[in-house]
Amino acid sequence: MKTWKWMICCVPMLWADAACIRKNYPVPQQSADTATLWHYQTIAEFKANMGSSGSKSVNEAVIISGSVTANDRTGNFYKQIIIDDGTAAIPLLLDGYSLYTLFPEGRHIQIRCKGLTTQFSNKLPQLGYRLNSQGTLLPIPWQLIDMYITKGVPGSSPQPLRVRLSEVRKALPELLNRLVLIDSAEFSDTTMLQSFAVSPDLSSATNLTIRDCDSNTILLRTSGYCSFATAPVPKGKGSITAVYSVYNNTPQLILRDTSDIHFTDQRCP
Repeated sequence: MKTWKWMICCVPMLWADAACIRKNYPVPQQSADTATLWHYQTIAEFKANMGSSGSKSVNEAVIISGSVTANDRTGNFYKQIIIDDGTAAIPLLLDGYSLYTLFPEGRHIQIRCKGLTTQFSNKLPQLGYRLNSQGTLLPIPWQLIDMYITKGVPGSSPQPLRVRLSEVRKALPELLNRLVLIDSAEFSDTTMLQSFAVSPDLSSATNLTIRDCDSNTILLRTSGYCSFATAPVPKGKGSITAVYSVYNNTPQLILRDTSDIHFTDQRCP
């Protein structure tokens, strides 16, 4: 395999300092007849080039990398994984099932983005394969995953960003798709009478309300198809870790698993 010798600033692992080093990097074999000089971008830089709406084909030979923060292990994320490099996070759409077996939380991966497409879906940025005739972004076909993705060794699950509910009750673009931890949170009184989601025969997903003791609120959205859909919501107060998302201008949290909820304290007065 041909290599190009060049100076790069390596994209850091989550919450680590970058260091400039000299290495020989193999040319990614996306084309049989051309050798492309690839360069790295942080996910924040990559998302800045997406603009703020619509879809866009990636024509530049860009590589982004990061650690997996969420996958389809419980079914609350469907045909996608989310990666974060410490500057930002983005969902990657993949046309496969049991993605968590290849992309467990904490695994570091590199994505060769040339030939892929970005899109804002209800104002949520995402990366996938091509647009279909209806303008919907399709996931990367299973047989092409290795052409675009290089898997690193599994690592520890990245630490979430600690935020206050008063800060995230408005849609914040810089936090979209990132793993956040909110302290002193609880389910609203009406939510406590429910499970995490109703039957998918009634609705594909259910919105529950999370609040703090100052009456700040945010929605927790759960798929009716996920493995914990019928579990009862906890009655106490404490911390919740989830992926920060948005539907148009409405912020919401997407839970990875019920183990990310630690409501063991007394509820707000």
